[in-house]
Amino acid sequence: MKIAWSFLVILVLAASPVAADITAVIVDLDGEISISRDGEFLDEWDIDYGTELESYDIIHTGPDGYLELSIESPVSSQLSMKVLENTTLFLEHAVQSGKAETSATLHRGAVQTRAAALIQGNNFNIKTETSVMGIRGTTFTVTQSPDTSILVSCREGEVSCTTSDRNSNIMPGKIYETNPSGQFRVQPLPVDKIDLYTEKWQQARLDALKINGALALEQYASLYNQALPRFQDAWTALEVQQKTFDKWEKIMKEGKSVSMGDAVQDKTAVSKGIIALRASLPMMKHSYFILYDLLKIMEESSWKGLSDNTLNTVAHYKRTQQEYFEKIARVQYYFKIYLEMDRQSSPFPEDEGGSLLDDFLMNSGF
Repeated sequence: MKIAWSFLVILVLAASPVAADITAVIVDLDGEISISRDGEFLDEWDIDYGTELESYDIIHTGPDGYLELSIESPVSSQLSMKVLENTTLFLEHAVQSGKAETSATLHRGAVQTRAAALIQGNNFNIKTETSVMGIRGTTFTVTQSPDTSILVSCREGEVSCTTSDRNSNIMPGKIYETNPSGQFRVQPLPVDKIDLYTEKWQQARLDALKINGALALEQYASLYNQALPRFQDAWTALEVQQKTFDKWEKIMKEGKSVSMGDAVQDKTAVSKGIIALRASLPMMKHSYFILYDLLKIMEESSWKGLSDNTLNTVAHYKRTQQEYFEKIARVQYYFKIYLEMDRQSSPFPEDEGGSLLDDFLMNSGF
């Protein structure tokens, strides 16, 4: 496999015994794919058919990248996901109050999902910044363009799409679209026209960005300038606690437990940085990856009149692109360990009420 800079899939599987029933295995792959685990890239020969993904792995798909996962989850007896080229996807799983929820947050690109009927009381959702798609035994595709518009098409079953607390049910013969402002529409489209329509829809969004890209670049450069200091401050606060994280990494690898008092003490020591990171990460990731898209488009266009602030931000972004990509990847390592601290510091049995951090992660907007 080729190890290449591209976009990412952040896969969050169960890190605690209560949710250990979920696994994801690579059953098909092609093109540029790389996997980062705890902030470090796997050797290319470790990425192949049958590779099992671990909690908080990050998968990168390039311009010709493709990956199919078979997911064993309490949510459904049959669940598979195809991650298409140039995609950014965050997949997570939590068990709360005895009910399982598997959720994928799509930041950019496209994902195709097939699921058998859901087990009663459990949920599987695809989330974007503006909408949530919940399935009920479905084969469907969600595509998100660089401007955050989305297109949902359904080939089998039914998808419940929610935007701004307004719900629409999509079945074969209909598609669901949103624009960057979160406005949505439902319109008819025969199933055999989905592929052609999707191709034209993606091209139209790209053409619009080329025309209005300079304005978008100014906007997201400003957003990145706001997000970066907050993210860096939170990162620095956790870096000084690295010995604590190293200690817990060893505890987890050896499958050991510590006293509740020790777990509470260590969790308290890192909580401030974790909370700050949780607050700063959504804007950081959003602006970071959209800038990556926009700069690629900028190279193909002739945008003029950019402000000095934007040009300076672009120059800094290019210099530090790999550094901050690695930091965003390593954030998942910090969350993985914090989840175990939370589990061992809880006075409640693992099958009662679920994990506090499960709720923390599932509703964080990552």
